Amino acid sequence: MERITEDQVAQLVRFVFARIPDPASLQGEARRTATALRLAAEKQVAAVRFHRASPPEQAAETELHATASWNLLVAFSQIWHDHPEFPADAAMETFEFDSESPLSTTAHRNPLHER
Repeated sequence: MERITEDQVAQLVRFVFARIPDPASLQGEARRTATALRLAAEKQVAAVRFHRASPPEQAAETELHATASWNLLVAFSQIWHDHPEFPADAAMETFEFDSESPLSTTAHRNPLHER
């Protein structure tokens, strides 16, 4: 997550939210779908922002969730990869997972828990 700049986060967030229609302007299933997509995107953004605002001693605890959330936000953005405003420089996945154990990170172990 350290490789992703604040500007890239802002670009991607703006792009994704600009593409999701306002649920209030829709009806029925389209309204529910837009609401679900917006809610999912908001949760991913919140996880990324929480991690970035966390103190360094807490970063190891929030890194995995933030990385997964960022990657999902990038996947959302790629739905519109052919859009002229697609932020290709911001829509980069960050893979910091151990391929043998994708639900745990290897880069940010907490030595206090390894005793």
